[in-house]
Amino acid sequence: MTTQPDHQDAAAPRPATLHELRTALSRYGLSGDRDLFEQDLAAALDSSPIGDLAAVADVIATYRHRLTLRTSPEAMGSLAAPIGGQQWTPAADAFARLRAAGGDR
Repeated sequence: MTTQPDHQDAAAPRPATLHELRTALSRYGLSGDRDLFEQDLAAALDSSPIGDLAAVADVIATYRHRLTLRTSPEAMGSLAAPIGGQQWTPAADAFARLRAAGGDR
């Protein structure tokens, strides 16, 4: 029997090439991230003067950063952390809206 790869590891390697970034966005990104990246990259490339690809580099850096946040357990944990000492839940939000609208009478 062979050892199977562990797919539980959420940390994606930091992409070093456009091919690696595209692959990582397809695998680890949110739905539509890869298409948005391609659109933003094409727009930046089309609007950049020859010899000045700073806008292209910014698009690449932005999506690499998004991917890093998306695959970082620490970043995702901080998004799930309580805000102001209270954990947000849909039910708590609904009750808060009812109270604000005067529905608690």
